[in-house]
Amino acid sequence: MIRCIIAEDEHILRKGLILTTDWNSLDCEIIGEAKNGQEALDLFIKYKPDLLITDIRMPILNGLQVIEKAKHYHDAEFIIMSGYDDFSYAKQAIHLGVSEFLCKPLDEDEFVDSILHVKKKLEKNSVSLFYPKKDTPKHSPDSLESFILNNSSKNRYINKAIQYIVEKYHEDISLKDLCKHLLISESYLTKLFKEHLNYSFIDYLARCRISKACELLAEPDKKIYLIAEQVGYKDQRYFSVIFKKITHLTPKEYRKKFYGYE
Repeated sequence: MIRCIIAEDEHILRKGLILTTDWNSLDCEIIGEAKNGQEALDLFIKYKPDLLITDIRMPILNGLQVIEKAKHYHDAEFIIMSGYDDFSYAKQAIHLGVSEFLCKPLDEDEFVDSILHVKKKLEKNSVSLFYPKKDTPKHSPDSLESFILNNSSKNRYINKAIQYIVEKYHEDISLKDLCKHLLISESYLTKLFKEHLNYSFIDYLARCRISKACELLAEPDKKIYLIAEQVGYKDQRYFSVIFKKITHLTPKEYRKKFYGYE
């Protein structure tokens, strides 16, 4: 299910979108609503949604500012709503990688179509790297090495970043640590990650960790909490949440499905 936040300063419009849209049929869940840009950013950081639907003109931070800041914390899809027929907004939205740009007043069918388009995009990008390919043995999910080869880049900073993550994914590393290692700014590296890998640093690190966890689950006697610790998660419950978000299975379900162990 797609986890979604709606940011709109007009109370009636915001509640209308939440209450009149058949979110269940779209396989979506509204996990938060915001009446200004700062609230939207705070909710985004706290809940890490799959999709943020935001108005452009809002108090404190406008929608474009929210998206620009949000991309530093979590990889997600974005839909922009605007009552202003201004090409500069659309141009900025495209630059930020916004999935859909909708003009007010919103057309109901167009709004639903935009959600479905984002849903397909999320499904396409989500779990393919973590399931066995058709030409591989039944119990052989992609290894961490395969994940890295699938996401290689010609950019020297990205390659050095990947090497750093692979060497230290089991440690408590941050974007700040990586930037110090590479001697570049956080904003520049964030841009490189999005351009060359289509992931944020946080999401790429998580996918590296989960790829390794998928390999370790092949060992039937290894406890899941030990696997979580081995790949960098001190909290097993949080590890399971991340694992399911990426693979759509719990660690136990994954182990049973691909390795036949309970």
